[in-house]
Amino acid sequence: MIKLMQALPAEGQNKLSAKDVKAFIHELIKATGVPERILAQSVAMAESQLSRMASKKTGSLRVQTIHPLRRIAILVEEARKVLTINGVKRWINTPNPYLNDVPPILCLRSDKELEKVLSILASIRYGFPA
Repeated sequence: MIKLMQALPAEGQNKLSAKDVKAFIHELIKATGVPERILAQSVAMAESQLSRMASKKTGSLRVQTIHPLRRIAILVEEARKVLTINGVKRWINTPNPYLNDVPPILCLRSDKELEKVLSILASIRYGFPA
């Protein structure tokens, strides 16, 4: 399995090929075990926009367009350091009492929310209750 973060653009790059974006989105879907609808909801993106990005085969997309999806990739990569592949899917999709009984995948609408989810994951990693 390719690392999700490798699919992200290099510093200073303005555009990504549609093919790379499509592969990145499908890798996120596979890693999280959620449908496109939930993936779009998790980062406050229109489902239709994500669907177009996931099916586009030619051309390019601006880096800013996929920036919200980067939060999901960061969460998955950090979760993989702590949990098994199936554990990642289960943890990401299970309501968490420290997130007001909302699954972590739905708490990624901002960088601040991502930090909160990552702190819970760090608690698990280091043996604190989470």
